[in-house]
Amino acid sequence: MSPSFDPANFAGLASLQLKARYVMEGFLHGIHGSPFHGPSVEFNDYRDYQPGDDLRHLDWRLYARNDRLAIKRFEKETNARGYLLCDTSASMTYRGERAWGSKLDCARILSVALGWFLLRQNDAVGLFALDGAPDDTESVDPSLFYLQPSQKRSQLGRLMGAMEGLRPSGAAHLVSLLNRASEIARRRSLVILFSDLLDPADDVTQAFKRLRFDGHDCVVVQILDPDEIDFPFQDGTVFEDLETQERRQLADSSVRDRYLERFAAFMESHRQLFRELEIPYAVLRTDEDPGVSLARLLTARSTMA
Repeated sequence: MSPSFDPANFAGLASLQLKARYVMEGFLHGIHGSPFHGPSVEFNDYRDYQPGDDLRHLDWRLYARNDRLAIKRFEKETNARGYLLCDTSASMTYRGERAWGSKLDCARILSVALGWFLLRQNDAVGLFALDGAPDDTESVDPSLFYLQPSQKRSQLGRLMGAMEGLRPSGAAHLVSLLNRASEIARRRSLVILFSDLLDPADDVTQAFKRLRFDGHDCVVVQILDPDEIDFPFQDGTVFEDLETQERRQLADSSVRDRYLERFAAFMESHRQLFRELEIPYAVLRTDEDPGVSLARLLTARSTMA
């Protein structure tokens, strides 16, 4: 944890806007090159080389394979398009004693901070989330909330309003969120997911593979409470599942060893999945400086770009 970071002061900031500004203003000054892509060109096809063509655009690998001189042709993209995906399952509301906020609080703050970041470099930003049912309905199935990407200055205000209004509810629905995003995000985009990933890796594998197959540039931020990482609980503690309301009492100290063993396997399964799919992946603890977590995320992204 950064020595200058005071969780109490951070948690006491009045609004999501102030918290996001705290993260970004302390971090942006150290960035010398964006790890996210801005205006760019995308490969389209080849055409035969003609005398006078710029030799920098020759594909020498194609020439080595087929003895053919060909020029790469590109299609210009006006800006990058970024989608923020926020997991709003009930488990994201957990907040332990050492944390400055819930897991959903962290997702909200980093989503707005990264949205701010992308808009500063003239990229379009949108949001996908599964929003819990309104209080005046009996439905328990979350519906898709979709904020269409835009690069207008007013988009940051829309993003903050959307994040503040999300209602967490229900069991794990990460697979549904990823699949719905794949259906709507037709154009190749930057997709940044914020989730505790409390779905088994096998369940979400196909959804992530689909996003990668469609050409999306994915980044995953796993948000965990320190209680979930080191399990500090004593005998007699009663646990309640936030998604099913099932309760269970901790019987003896040997449970902690079994939990930590299974938790290590759980984390490794996700690390292996993201290594195989070449997806940058970072873990955010809810008791640490979010600026440090943001730096870790952007470093992971830039090293794989």
